[in-house]
Amino acid sequence: PDEFLKVAAMYQAARDRGLVSGAVLYNQGNALMKAGETGRAIAAYREATRYRPSDPYLRANLDYALGARAETAARRPVVEYLLFWQNWIGYPAKLRLAGAALLATFLLATTGLFVWRRTLNRMALVGLVVSAILGFSAAYDWHRFDYQQHGVVVVDEAIARMGYAQSYEPAFTEPLTEGAEFTVLDRRGDWLFVRLSGEGSQEGWIEARTAVVY
Repeated sequence: PDEFLKVAAMYQAARDRGLVSGAVLYNQGNALMKAGETGRAIAAYREATRYRPSDPYLRANLDYALGARAETAARRPVVEYLLFWQNWIGYPAKLRLAGAALLATFLLATTGLFVWRRTLNRMALVGLVVSAILGFSAAYDWHRFDYQQHGVVVVDEAIARMGYAQSYEPAFTEPLTEGAEFTVLDRRGDWLFVRLSGEGSQEGWIEARTAVVY
């Protein structure tokens, strides 16, 4: 396990230098999984899906790390059924494509003012529609990946409480176990107010040291 932790640390050093990609995150997740760091592996795999959303090997490794949680975690919000193409392209690539489509639309529309007006204007209209679709899809990705913070419990057990101090009563009857995923709603000092993934949308406060946030 120590050797795999060293490998994971090497990938983390690469990330700290700005070398972030689906491959780096995927390999870091694999190293963490082999080191027995299931919670941290899940976080790395989740981040990797932003770059490689349709990678079957990544999906298989994530499901293996999630174990019994995989079925619950696989449930998607309604908006993702409407945006059925949402996970065909990674978030960074989608932003680049949206920018390129918008630039191409502008160039076509500008050129259409002088030559081949009808043809170029039709092409510009198609480009505008494509730009709007990609832009809306990228905006949704921004909301779920950059605006929202997510996290995973990385200790054997974490007690969620009804307030941000040890003196508060537990929020749930059972402690959270390693690999439990959540969305961060608020932060107060060393405490995180989280909403658990899956049905029920249970909420509570956990100590920040018990989880990794991405």
